[in-house]
Amino acid sequence: MSTEVSDMTSGREALEVMWRNGPAALQWAPEALRADREVMLKAVRQRGEALQFASAALRSDLEFVLEAVRNNCRALEFASTELRAERELVLVAVQQSGAALQFAAEELRSDREFMLQAVRKSGGALQFAAAPLPADPELALEALRSDGEAMQWVAEELRADRGFVLEAVRRAGEALDFAALELRADREVVLEAVRNDGGALRFADKEL
Repeated sequence: MSTEVSDMTSGREALEVMWRNGPAALQWAPEALRADREVMLKAVRQRGEALQFASAALRSDLEFVLEAVRNNCRALEFASTELRAERELVLVAVQQSGAALQFAAEELRSDREFMLQAVRKSGGALQFAAAPLPADPELALEALRSDGEAMQWVAEELRADRGFVLEAVRRAGEALDFAALELRADREVVLEAVRNDGGALRFADKEL
C-alpha cells in the first residue's frame, strides 16, 4: 500500500482495508492517518491495542487513551510515559485486570494509597506492587478480599505469619494454598479456611 495519501477520504478507505487484516497492519499506515484522531479513535474503540500505532500526540491524549484502555486494559502499555502515571487511567485498566498494573509508572506501584485502590479493584494487582508493599498486612488483606489467589504475591514472611494467615483464610479460604507448609498443617488455620471455603481442604497438609 502506498505510503502517501493524497486525500483524507481515500486514506480512511485504506485504513479500513488494513483494519480487516488486523490492527498490526496499522503500522504501515501513513503518518497522517496515524495522527488522525477521528480515524484512530474508530480503531482503538474496536481494538484497544491499536493504540501502539497511533501518533505520539494521540498516545499522550488522555481522553483518547482512555477509549483504548476501556476496550483493552493492556493498551496502557502503549500510552505515553506521563499517562502511565495518571491515577484514574491506570485504575480503569486495573479494574479489567490486575495484570495491567505492570504497565503503570513505578511511582504509582510504590504508592501505598494508590495500591490500596488498585487491589480493591483487582487483587491480582498485588503482583506488581513495588517492594516493600507486598509485606504490608493491610494491603495484602485488601487484595485477598477480591482475589484469594493474590496470596501468592504476598511477601513470604507474611505467608509464614500465623496471625496474618488466619485473617487471610477467613477472607478467602483458597489463600491456604499459598500459606507456609507448617501452617497448612495447623488444625485451626485449616478449619478457618474450610469454614470460608469447603474446597480449601485440598490445600491442607495430607497428614492433618
